[in-house]
Amino acid sequence: MALGALYIWTIAYGMMKKDSVTFEKLKREQLPKVIADVDNSSTGLVCQQKPNMDSGEEINDKVEELPPSTKSANVFQDQSILVPLLSNGDLSNGKPFWKGFKETVHQFAEELMEPPTIAAILGFVVGAIPWLKSLIVGESAPLRVIQDSLVMLGNGTLPCTTLILGGNLTRGMKKSSLKYSVILAIAVVRYVALPISGIAVVKAATALGLLPADPLYSYVLLTQFTLPPAVSIGVMAQLFGVGQEESSVIFLWTYLIAALALTVWSTVFMYIIS
Repeated sequence: MALGALYIWTIAYGMMKKDSVTFEKLKREQLPKVIADVDNSSTGLVCQQKPNMDSGEEINDKVEELPPSTKSANVFQDQSILVPLLSNGDLSNGKPFWKGFKETVHQFAEELMEPPTIAAILGFVVGAIPWLKSLIVGESAPLRVIQDSLVMLGNGTLPCTTLILGGNLTRGMKKSSLKYSVILAIAVVRYVALPISGIAVVKAATALGLLPADPLYSYVLLTQFTLPPAVSIGVMAQLFGVGQEESSVIFLWTYLIAALALTVWSTVFMYIIS
């Protein structure tokens, strides 16, 4: 679980932040152009509806209401932004190799300077160096106040993530553009494919002698393959403002299915390890 949390708050955090930057950049580039196009089309419609006073045509009492330009712009943005995001944000073609390499190194350095990555590195350093660990961790540590402060911050993480999860589940009850086939595919992978692969992995590790012969330990490992998606992804979606609607719908359905899936797979796991 600790390695999973480290992976989420380093690699997944960097991916979410990168997509949010790409999303905001595309919105800034596309919005003025789309608004101008919509304004021009609206002006053309007004000119077509303008009555000809010289020819003596009658003026219609009912004038058709034009749609707001902002709505059309938002629809165009949602459709046009998907393609660059799915292509991993590659907005330019034909870059020199050296320039692309420097940009990759620069991006990697920026990701290493993210707060979760720095916290993980500092935690490894403090835990790996005995004398530094004795200064911070322990009842008699001189700098115990640092540990107490971090523990207080960590204790507030679970209530905050629970509140964010509740907000995501409530938002997921609204209408969404996410296809049902996508939700079904995620549920099948999460609650069918992963538990089956988990059984194979744990059985193979036990046969090779990599795991202790403890049924409870094997059961806990198998349960990790059946849990619903991590709440941290929803927290990142709220933090960066990317994929909030999609994550809300996915969280709603996966957590509803989790109640049944955990019961069924727990029975299967206990039968296997018994």
